[in-house]
Amino acid sequence: MNAAAPPLFSPPGHSSSSSQGFSASFVRVVADYVQAQDRNAQPILDLLGLSASPTLDDGLRVPAARLSLALAHASQLMDDEHIGLHVASLVRPAHLGSLGYALMSCTVGGDGLALFNQLQSLLCTELRGHFSVVGPHLEARHEALGPLPDDYHFWSFFTASRLGFARWVSGRDLVPARVDLPCDPPKHIQPFLDFIKGPVHFRAAECRELMPADWLSWTNPNADPPIHDLMSAMARRQWQTRIDDKDALRTWIAQAIRQALDRGDTPTLSRICDELTEIGVSPGPARHVQRQLSAQGLNFKGLVEQARQERALMQLRLTDLPLAQIAAEAGYAETSSFHRAVRRWTGMTPMAVREAGDKPTTTTPP
Repeated sequence: MNAAAPPLFSPPGHSSSSSQGFSASFVRVVADYVQAQDRNAQPILDLLGLSASPTLDDGLRVPAARLSLALAHASQLMDDEHIGLHVASLVRPAHLGSLGYALMSCTVGGDGLALFNQLQSLLCTELRGHFSVVGPHLEARHEALGPLPDDYHFWSFFTASRLGFARWVSGRDLVPARVDLPCDPPKHIQPFLDFIKGPVHFRAAECRELMPADWLSWTNPNADPPIHDLMSAMARRQWQTRIDDKDALRTWIAQAIRQALDRGDTPTLSRICDELTEIGVSPGPARHVQRQLSAQGLNFKGLVEQARQERALMQLRLTDLPLAQIAAEAGYAETSSFHRAVRRWTGMTPMAVREAGDKPTTTTPP
């Protein structure tokens, strides 16, 4: 995006101990691809923060920023602008663990989607997919749960890995009705359009896909109910262990706060706890959760303010909403107070932040 815009993420440090990001088994496919091309994959593993042995990385998470850097390095190494597409072509159930095998063996597409919807945090905790049927389409909207890279390598890999995996499992040439990506288009766009086979909208506010809704009813040629039941049970146990992890509490609460703000609601800790309980997270009573946050040097009010700030800056950069409306939704009664806050956050005026953003670009295959 425009070089004048504030960075969307900071380069990661050397440590790979973050509890947020993509599962190590999933992102390891970048190193697998480089090695399959008879190149030294160690620099890729170093950027990902992974060891040479997959068994040593069980449970590790790789932040999206690290994945982006690894893809960029692989792109340079292979002189391949579309490295994301080519790496994604190798994604198989083993890269998704027990969840991958459960998805591969489901009976119909809708069952697989329902399972993924519940357990998607096994794959990634920095993005949350929201799925709904809109007319003749299945809409998949991917909510960022924090700052993410805005480069083509990352988003092409994210999109192609999931679409390619769905095509591989179903044995069908699934074609989206539309794909929205929050990044600039590549210099040579045709290979990506050839893969997607539908219209692509770049510089969008968020990652979104529209697929034919009848995808939900296709019969899986790999259906294997006993394997599906076994792998689903394993995946659910892993998911339960994950949500019981105190380090994951902030992500769950931050996600619920953003959803409340998007609905126009005022987030409260008790309401957030009730909503998380409804989806099976069961964080406990509000007072218990507040103590857990305090033990991590956090508080609920601070998480709400951070979510309001991130949302306001996104609206400034990517929408044409009036400043007064953005200020009000961010909790500022006076536009002047919001103006000072944006300067404090970014060193820029609200209008300067807006002018640094780019307009959406839509490209359709010929």
